Amino acid sequence: MPETTHGRPTATPVSAGPAAPPAGPSRVVVASCPSYSPAEVAAALAEVLDALGGIRAFVAPGQTVLIKPNLLSARAPEQAVTTHPELVRQMILQCVQAGAARIWVGDSPAGMHAEATLWSRTGMTQAVADTPAVLTSWHTRQTALACGDDVLAVPEWYLEVDVVLSLPKLKTHTLTTLTCGLKNVFGIVSGQAKSQFHARYPSPQTMSAFLVRVFAALTPDLTVVDAVTAMEGNGPASGKPLPVGVLLASRDAVALDTTACAALRLPPAAVPMVRLAALAGLGTADEAQIECVGSGLAALRAARLRPSVSRFLRYIPEPVFHTLTRWFRLRPGIQPPQCVKCGICAEACPRKAIHEDPRTGYPVIRPAECIVCFCCMESCPRGAIAVDLYCGSAVRLARRLRRGVAPE
Repeated sequence: MPETTHGRPTATPVSAGPAAPPAGPSRVVVASCPSYSPAEVAAALAEVLDALGGIRAFVAPGQTVLIKPNLLSARAPEQAVTTHPELVRQMILQCVQAGAARIWVGDSPAGMHAEATLWSRTGMTQAVADTPAVLTSWHTRQTALACGDDVLAVPEWYLEVDVVLSLPKLKTHTLTTLTCGLKNVFGIVSGQAKSQFHARYPSPQTMSAFLVRVFAALTPDLTVVDAVTAMEGNGPASGKPLPVGVLLASRDAVALDTTACAALRLPPAAVPMVRLAALAGLGTADEAQIECVGSGLAALRAARLRPSVSRFLRYIPEPVFHTLTRWFRLRPGIQPPQCVKCGICAEACPRKAIHEDPRTGYPVIRPAECIVCFCCMESCPRGAIAVDLYCGSAVRLARRLRRGVAPE
């Protein structure tokens, strides 16, 4: 084990490793939360925390706490792309009551987002107003943490954090099927360093395996999910908001994501991250070993989130994934009416496949270079990138065969 300061790893060659899963059945609490009114969010958060031992089971006086919401891009809270600021604010107030010495709030999305704009548009500026909490910057000195064969770049200040409270948004995902508790900690990694991993792990299976390793290295102490309004369809940025009306919480993020699968009407085994995290011993995906309690169970089970295009991608066997997606690709496509030519998508692209059209000034995606990682779609602050079916390679192949020309 590496040496630690404030409970976080300081030795860069070795990762901290996962926290031990709770003994016995993993408890997941689902609280009814019909709206984002301060009173209803406060009541729902109190319910989930009380059922897990109270905030003092996680935060002790004098500690430094990182509250890590999902701030995927600079989008307004009502678009359901990011964690709602009222949940962040109520968690701050809980940490104040527990006697936390320092409360830091932040996330690092892919792309060159101006942090002041990100915080303002997502409501985080409002969330920390008149509280001791501070919005933390990732535009600072970085340190390295090992993660299997990869090296993660995280801010040096992360080594001073005692407690990580993860506040994800319940959303579908075009590559990994689901983005919830397990995936949220990837935001601790510097956004400018994320593109390389999308290039290295472009398929649902390889990216999910990588994200499980990231979760093992950066395991949070508690996960509380914003599912008051979730996202269905082609999330995590271009889907449709859908009211679910609950908060979910657990120490065991694997059990929590397993429970969240009920809203997508998917078996947990259909989500590679959940299956692989359970196999790695990071928590349980066995529903018989998960104790679900709370006032919001009926609302969660009644939800019907329409899945993303990943429902097709996950059926492609890994050995032929790259070949098939070369012929038939569900590619991101830029929609000029919404595009404001900010260039964030080009910065986020790991293969530099996005270039400016000299005639129009709009960005264009070169199909031959696109690896279908959807970094551009996730990072776009205007929702100007959608998923299109590109069949150019398959059409060219069919024409060559019809002419009697051998395929390339």
